[in-house]
Amino acid sequence: MNISKQTLERALDSASFPVIAALLVHFTGDISILDKLPKPNQVVLGETQGFLTHKDKQIIKNIALKEIGRFYSNSAADDIYIPSSEELNAMMNFIVGEEVSSDYVPMMLGDLNITTHTSEPNFLAAKLNLEVLIIGAGMSGILAAIKLAEIGIKYKIYEKNDDLGGTWYENQYPGSRVDIANHFYSYSFEENHQWSEHFSRQPELLDYFKKCFHKYDIQKNTYFETQVTDMKFDELNQEWSVNSICHGEKKTECISIVISCVGQLNQPKVPEINGLKKFQGNMFHSSQWPNFDVISGKKVAVVGTGASAFQIVPSIAKSCKELTIFQRSPPWMFPNPQYHEEVDDGKKWLLKNLPFYSRWYRFLLFYPGSDQLLDSLFIDPAWKVRSDSINQKNDAMRELFTAAMLAQISDQSLVDKVIPDYPPFGKRMLQDNGAWLQALHLPNVTLLSEGVECISSKGVVSSGKELEFDTIIFATGFRAQDFFSPINIDGGSGSYDKIYGDSPRSYLGITFSSMPNFFAMYGPGTNLAHAGSIIFNSECQINYICSAIKYMLSNNFKVIRVKPEIEKQYQDRFDKRHEKMVWQHSKVSSWYQNSKGKVVTTSPWRLVEYWNWTNKFNQDDYEF
Repeated sequence: MNISKQTLERALDSASFPVIAALLVHFTGDISILDKLPKPNQVVLGETQGFLTHKDKQIIKNIALKEIGRFYSNSAADDIYIPSSEELNAMMNFIVGEEVSSDYVPMMLGDLNITTHTSEPNFLAAKLNLEVLIIGAGMSGILAAIKLAEIGIKYKIYEKNDDLGGTWYENQYPGSRVDIANHFYSYSFEENHQWSEHFSRQPELLDYFKKCFHKYDIQKNTYFETQVTDMKFDELNQEWSVNSICHGEKKTECISIVISCVGQLNQPKVPEINGLKKFQGNMFHSSQWPNFDVISGKKVAVVGTGASAFQIVPSIAKSCKELTIFQRSPPWMFPNPQYHEEVDDGKKWLLKNLPFYSRWYRFLLFYPGSDQLLDSLFIDPAWKVRSDSINQKNDAMRELFTAAMLAQISDQSLVDKVIPDYPPFGKRMLQDNGAWLQALHLPNVTLLSEGVECISSKGVVSSGKELEFDTIIFATGFRAQDFFSPINIDGGSGSYDKIYGDSPRSYLGITFSSMPNFFAMYGPGTNLAHAGSIIFNSECQINYICSAIKYMLSNNFKVIRVKPEIEKQYQDRFDKRHEKMVWQHSKVSSWYQNSKGKVVTTSPWRLVEYWNWTNKFNQDDYEF
């Protein structure tokens, strides 16, 4: 590879210098070079320069120009040095400015995927009579297909929509984008060096999943516009009887193993408000945005101020004649000036051309966004200072976030409306680059902290007054507590939904004692609200599922079912931990909770705990 000094020098101006410093170990083969370089300070989420000074960066840049240039003058890219696990650990410590706990090293090494390894043989080639049904062709369904194919297991996907992508296909509203840094929000084995933004918008995310879908030739096994309606496990034949419908045609078939990849955010939730059918204008849920203009020059109402509304409102506000927002409770916001920022060409060049730069940059995004926050989310029983915080660290964050919001507010009438009265992180934390509060200051925008009483033919009745609108948008989330809805699943002892309602029971959110030969990805209690990305969790889950299926087939078992006592032990630990956490605080009400105020959607576990549990399948937890 021929790299000009001028190209490299320009690109390094866009570099993360802790990452560049670590890369010099690869280029020199000498771990001791780190001792000669300026040391980054302790890493903070979103800060990728280790608080290095301009002088420190220049020292690293000069040495990098020299050593990388020398390497390419004398070596081929294949000659790049692969450090030992101990050296990789030392490089991790250097980059994040602290010692990475030994508990986390295996997980981080696994995600880095730098050490050499051989792929396992396709040992299931003789088992081709088995076919797994994957329900859903979103992020987790595509991932499941890729990983099943890797170990030689046939699969097919049934997808209710007419195209792939799941949530990134359905949520095409203005402003829709991811709120996890994209260079981490991607499959660990399928990097994209050309993200145009640090937090990419929906079309680019959908394009990424489409490229993965076609790269791995998944389309030949996917059936679109096919809705699974109900399924029942036949104990006698030891398989599922699955009913589906496609273009009005019903079908029943026998399936050995089913993996649900329908997720938690697939059934739009519209509040039960009187008069919904009376409204004569445009009315829709945010995930069902129409393909014609219902905004420009219109009087628009947005019901809700959660994650979707937070993105929609700044995107449409200036186009509306009037925009009125109905708020149940305000969101907490995490200051993030990069939220709408583009990735410059220099960074794209480094990600694509410098060996392992992208892996170490991903690590730098991953590590501070793993479990460091979790300890601050436990309620301190002795904390009596305020009711809108739960401990000293949480209160310090409350002060930080409050100050950041107050600094953006010039209209003092907004203060009481936008500062939450519940503890930070109690609900989904939103990324704040100033766009939300700027929109609320526009003269045509009104924020109402009051409920919607009913819908009339002309608009919304609130506080006894009728407000007229052309368009009503429900940014009111999803029926996240209705797991596997609208599919009726009977594992042999009755409908899962009727047995458990909105209080699901599972083991690891993956397996269920009442449903043999059934696995879930993004199942109960696996949403992430404190760390990581849902893709990380999904990779944990599919690795575990593949291990379970491999064990089952290797031993010629036809049925796998988690033991009820194992499920109960796990569920009891899950519930007990949540009793101590912010998401179940008395002042918090959110989609994480069921009708009784109990958290059922969101994980209370450290990422490293969940990674360890899913990294090794324990056959003793199961009946065969």
